[in-house]
Amino acid sequence: MKNKPKNYEVVIIGGGVIGVSIAYKLSMNNIKCAIIEKNKLGHGATRAAAGVISPLFYGSDPIESPMSKMRILSYEMFLNLENEFEELEIESPYKKTGIFRTAFDDSELQLLKNLSEITKKFGVKSELIDDLNLRNELNFINEEITAGIFFPDEGYVDGLDFVNKLKLAITKTGSDIFENEEFIDFNIENENLNKITTSKQTIFAENLIFATGSENILSKLDLPKELNIYPVKGQYILVRSSGFKLPYTIGDGTYGQIEDGPDYQGYLVPRDDNMIYIGASKHPGKNDTSIELEGVDFCLKIAKKYLRSIENLEFISANSGIRPQSKNGKPIIKKIFNKQNIFFVSGHFTQGMMLSLATAEIIKNYLIKSDIILFEEFNEM
Repeated sequence: MKNKPKNYEVVIIGGGVIGVSIAYKLSMNNIKCAIIEKNKLGHGATRAAAGVISPLFYGSDPIESPMSKMRILSYEMFLNLENEFEELEIESPYKKTGIFRTAFDDSELQLLKNLSEITKKFGVKSELIDDLNLRNELNFINEEITAGIFFPDEGYVDGLDFVNKLKLAITKTGSDIFENEEFIDFNIENENLNKITTSKQTIFAENLIFATGSENILSKLDLPKELNIYPVKGQYILVRSSGFKLPYTIGDGTYGQIEDGPDYQGYLVPRDDNMIYIGASKHPGKNDTSIELEGVDFCLKIAKKYLRSIENLEFISANSGIRPQSKNGKPIIKKIFNKQNIFFVSGHFTQGMMLSLATAEIIKNYLIKSDIILFEEFNEM
């Protein structure tokens, strides 16, 4: 006798950081859901992400824009993540190490000051550092860096660690995760029910969310062109330092602010065992995860940009992931097929990790009808 198909309030197609975060937020609000992922959770762009958590990430949007609201919301949620996870008896994945954003000249420093003044309005702490000689922990920094601003509450998450801990929280709250199970098709049974066929089973869901990242399985369907997702390959390297310990993330806050700035802006991010994440490159249109010299060269330029010397760096590995970029470069959060219960959530590009919790909160709030304003703003974009 065949098992009766399972029924869920929400089924999520895609087990990257966005899909897993949505499942986490729904599960924490007693909404029974399931994730369908054809590989392992976090196998794609998630594991290749730097994981920088900062409201200054691409911080050039107007304060009242949906993107700025989303960044601040997500940042605040990461700051509160430790309390949430403590209740679940799970160690927090958020490493609040701080981020030092560098300036090579007065114009870059002024941009950082402007951005820090904006974020101060939201309670984001910052500290001007204009004499690097007073910071012993930064004695490895490139001598061409003249100053910077330190943001003590910012930090990072390791993508796979983050997803694995969210997975643990999801299963603790009674929802299901189906890994190594491929989505095949779906049928709209009626206004309130969707039938989902996978490689292993048939299940039903009141709400269906496609959070499929760069592999847009909806591309074969007749959807508006503005929902197209474009792959952008990103490469990074892991090195181990024997000459210094990276105390916190090193990067800049001028991305997109200087027209003639360098095209190799990136981050040094601390990892366990004295390893350092360096990256990540951008290769639009490339949809493979092979390691190319162009990407490795990018990472070397990042290392040389911020470090006084790279002689004591031991190469550990190189890897890559495919980021999902939308047509307008902003996340897609939309109802599709003219249905109130089928959603497409993708296109976060380089901001997937940073915006994951806010994306999940927006979806959760819409489904429980507690606050739909931000959802509607994105739905109309």
